[in-house]
Amino acid sequence: MPQIVWTIRPTYASLVTRRLRMAWYRYVGGFIVLLSAIFVAVFLWRAINFLNSGGAVYKALFLEPSIKIWWWLFVLCAGYIFYRFNKDLSRPSLQQATGTATVEKYLSPEVWKMLEEAFRYARKFNHAEVTEVHFLAAALKTRTGQAIFSRLGVNPEKLFNTLSRAFSALPTGGDAVLSLGVVAALNQGAQLALERKSSSIEVGEIILSIARGQSLATEVLAELAVEPNMIANITIWFSVRQRLSREIRRRARKAAWRPRYALDRAYLAVATPLLDRMSRDFTYLAAHGYLKPCLGRDKEISEIFRVITGGQSSVVLVGEAGVGKTAIVEGIAQLMVAEDVPELFKDKKLLSLSVPTLVGGAASAEEVEQRLLQAMNEIVHAGNIVLYIEDVHNLVGQSTGGKENLDVAELIANFISDNKIITISSTSPRDFAAYLDGTSLGRAMQKVKINEPDTDQAIQILEATVGLIEYKQKIYFSYGALVEAVNLSRRYLPDQWLPEKAIRLCEEVAVYVQQKKGDQAVIEAADVTQLVAGKVNVPITQVSKSEGERLLNLEKILHQRIIGQDEAVSLVAAALRRARTELRSAARPIATFLFLGPTGVGKTELAKTVAAEYFGGENKMIRLDMSEYQTPESLYRLIGSPTGKATGYLTEAVRQSPYALILLDEFEKSHSDILNVFLQLFDDGRLTDASGRTVDFTNTIIIATSNAAGDIIQDSLQKKESVESIRRQLLTSDLKRYFKPELINRFDGVVVFTPLSMDEVVKITKLLLNKVGQTLTAKGITLRVTDAAVKELAQEGFDPLYGARPLQRAIQDKVDNALANYLLTGKLTRRDVVVLEPGGNIRIDKARRLS
Repeated sequence: MPQIVWTIRPTYASLVTRRLRMAWYRYVGGFIVLLSAIFVAVFLWRAINFLNSGGAVYKALFLEPSIKIWWWLFVLCAGYIFYRFNKDLSRPSLQQATGTATVEKYLSPEVWKMLEEAFRYARKFNHAEVTEVHFLAAALKTRTGQAIFSRLGVNPEKLFNTLSRAFSALPTGGDAVLSLGVVAALNQGAQLALERKSSSIEVGEIILSIARGQSLATEVLAELAVEPNMIANITIWFSVRQRLSREIRRRARKAAWRPRYALDRAYLAVATPLLDRMSRDFTYLAAHGYLKPCLGRDKEISEIFRVITGGQSSVVLVGEAGVGKTAIVEGIAQLMVAEDVPELFKDKKLLSLSVPTLVGGAASAEEVEQRLLQAMNEIVHAGNIVLYIEDVHNLVGQSTGGKENLDVAELIANFISDNKIITISSTSPRDFAAYLDGTSLGRAMQKVKINEPDTDQAIQILEATVGLIEYKQKIYFSYGALVEAVNLSRRYLPDQWLPEKAIRLCEEVAVYVQQKKGDQAVIEAADVTQLVAGKVNVPITQVSKSEGERLLNLEKILHQRIIGQDEAVSLVAAALRRARTELRSAARPIATFLFLGPTGVGKTELAKTVAAEYFGGENKMIRLDMSEYQTPESLYRLIGSPTGKATGYLTEAVRQSPYALILLDEFEKSHSDILNVFLQLFDDGRLTDASGRTVDFTNTIIIATSNAAGDIIQDSLQKKESVESIRRQLLTSDLKRYFKPELINRFDGVVVFTPLSMDEVVKITKLLLNKVGQTLTAKGITLRVTDAAVKELAQEGFDPLYGARPLQRAIQDKVDNALANYLLTGKLTRRDVVVLEPGGNIRIDKARRLS
């Protein structure tokens, strides 16, 4: 890598001189081109006239003075044009520089413009130095600078006003010169351009260098929430777009010269007719610009090259569907076309074998083996093919027509083991374990694990992808929208994998915004958030003023359904507020509670209320009776059987509905092995089922209820002990008979429910009768209940042993059954009034007839 140096440090005078010189060159060049056109036109006109009059061609070019002078004037001008053109072409790019690289020699025209504009600002305000603040202000005058900050969602006018205020903090006096900070930023920009293999130093690299520094300009950017990694990703985005534009233009030029008939792409290689029918040539697609750039996967590609060039002729890429295994192979094809690969991969083509085409139409397993054998022999004879087998497990132990087992894995393994072919295969972790691990084919291939890309890598992959989405939908993505798509898809689409799930989300939000805002709309982060919130039915948008007031009054809202239990309601409401404002660990469930107390005091009802309030409905609740999980074998019912024949009830339910409340009734009755599983779950926020799939629980609320120590709670309350002292006693001694201390400590809150008083039972009775009244209202019937009837029902339905649980049955027997009979016999019709009186008496006040 060359050393970055300056031969001269630019001044305002030198910049103006350079601009005038460049303008002179342009004008002179344009004038000479014009003269050339005039000279050649006059020459041709005179020559044609001379030839028409009977003169010879030789005499016209070399002997006739009136024609010869115009010819040589044209040759002189053309020579100058050729000299200028050749000089521009022969100027080395930054990547071709050796030894030392002069910074000013490789600055792009936009950077020169930015330099001069920065000097103008410094001179305008009589500043002693041209600082990074001046450079940022000057960047807003360039097309690239405006585009960078627009994509970041930063209002250029707001940024300029902030920079203008920062000008007042800079020292004044003297003739402005470049500050050491600006020189350092330019040097670092050159270094960045070298690392990114750019041909020149662009505006984006300079802005990124300023953002990474420690200057007043850096503080201005930080104030606007612009971080260095954001600018880094934006500059990569622009370079990708430029590369794609070049590829599209090159593809269009090639299309004009494309032959009408198919040609063999490797003219000097052995023909491979069968392989050509069963494969796609990735190198051909890469050479013609049909493959997307592969970004952020340098580490994995380097590992593949290292393994294969180190003596292992084949690798298998093991990763979940959607992490980009095929994209990595396409990236290798692009490097092969660019000749930026190890010697072993040069002068080769990369073919992707189509397994369905290989197997399709085969009458027997033997025919498939014959096809594959012929294809392998073609590869060996050609000697210039790297083979990619996507989902290689499909070739192992599969059946044809459901009757015959074909296993061509041994055949492929033999060719690989003998180093006759180079292959790159792909599969998922589950399929590798099921079909390849321990087999001859699995041993023949070196395993390369492909993980999900990290956030920055995923953003860069989106940057290379959304251009086509923007073109198709006629909209634009802001950088914040891409970041939000990655972050929200990672968090709220746990059963899919980056980058594919983020790409799909971008496609959805593009259609959503185009329909909502029309063409040329800009997709903001809030649009992505709104779409995801609607998909998962979870509140993830910014808290509005009305929602903020609702959260602050959550206790009152919960008490509309929960009577009494003030401490339990307050604790749950506080946890929901923390979850909504993101003041919780994203690696654990939203909240975990242990509800303690006797039966019938509202533990389950509070769980239903939380499900309705946070997840949008009581149907968003997964309920397990833990008394059914009292043996070690019951663990398999929870997470699935080891054979994979039966899925786990809990893991499958959460996979299907990852945004839900999980209610664990009678938690103390679970077997100790089950409790250990939940200990891990509360800590990690995830659980691995028997099939090896990891299920995400970070978007769930888990509530465990227990009647353990119910008698102790009642006895302590009769002794007038406070709820807080009862909880302390339970945590320090009584609960340890049922749960390990480490499990108790994993709960966000241990909530003690107190027995109901008669006044509270009366209020619950009114709530239950209100539900009956709402049902009748839908039928056009009014229900009225006397206070005496409410008290009577409350006394009849309350049992100190079972709490308010029998109350529902009492209302059903005394009220619902009678109303049903009246409706069926026609005694109760629309507009009637039903009055519930003491003694279970139901009076019907008939409505007046309308006619």
